[in-house]
Amino acid sequence: MSKKKTTRELWDEFVGPFLPPTHLLYAPYTEYTFKGIERGQEIVNLLRRFTNLENKRVLDLGHGSGGISIAFAMGGAQIVGIDIEKMYPLIARSWAQDNKQEVNLLRASGLDLPFRDETFDIISCNDVIEHVEDAEKCVKEISRVLKPRGLVYVTCPNRIAPIIVMRDGHYALPLESLLPRKLADIYVRAMGRAQKTYVPFQPTFPKMIHVFKKEGIKLYSLELSLKIKSFHNPPPGEAGGKIKQKISKILPGIVDLYAKHFYLKWICPLWRFVGIKN
Repeated sequence: MSKKKTTRELWDEFVGPFLPPTHLLYAPYTEYTFKGIERGQEIVNLLRRFTNLENKRVLDLGHGSGGISIAFAMGGAQIVGIDIEKMYPLIARSWAQDNKQEVNLLRASGLDLPFRDETFDIISCNDVIEHVEDAEKCVKEISRVLKPRGLVYVTCPNRIAPIIVMRDGHYALPLESLLPRKLADIYVRAMGRAQKTYVPFQPTFPKMIHVFKKEGIKLYSLELSLKIKSFHNPPPGEAGGKIKQKISKILPGIVDLYAKHFYLKWICPLWRFVGIKN
């Protein structure tokens, strides 16, 4: 009888053909992957501000290695995860067993969700939307299977943020995020990162808001709230904190303008949203 493979062995088997241990991106990608439960717990704690998760029906769209699904299961939710990659459910189930959690995982596409209308109370779409070829169709499907007043948690990188332009978050290359798709494919291949870019959807901030709005989901930016709060209530001892507080009292409109129309659109490297369906 063959020995059961560990979660890490399953992971290495999956990424080995395109991301061997000697590859520049293997270590950061693997480290990020196996911090998935921690990221999931942050999402769970955030959503608890809006609703009780106990027995809520949650869809983890693009569950990957399963960290976020596991975190929702730990939080008492009825979790269903889907992913288009055939190896991910195997890895995720193994990791869930390591943590003594049960997760319901399916191989399916976000462009054709195998669920009835208004099935889920919450949908998590973390580090996923930018990898979808037809993001607008995916959002349409999200809206279809989400209950009225249901919640969406979604993230998306900002391709024009300076930190992303200097070194993008997927291939660790300068300027990659600014290139047209075909040139980006040539660039990442020439630099030995991948055969092509797998980040087809890189919207502007207004575009991101619009794509969800037209499907009846209003997005609220977490970064906007945090940035405005950083002026009104800066952390104790923060350099320049008192100056920021004075500015917020004297020119509150300027703070809002800066946060909404400059920081969010041009500086913030990663957008995180909580959305509510009408």
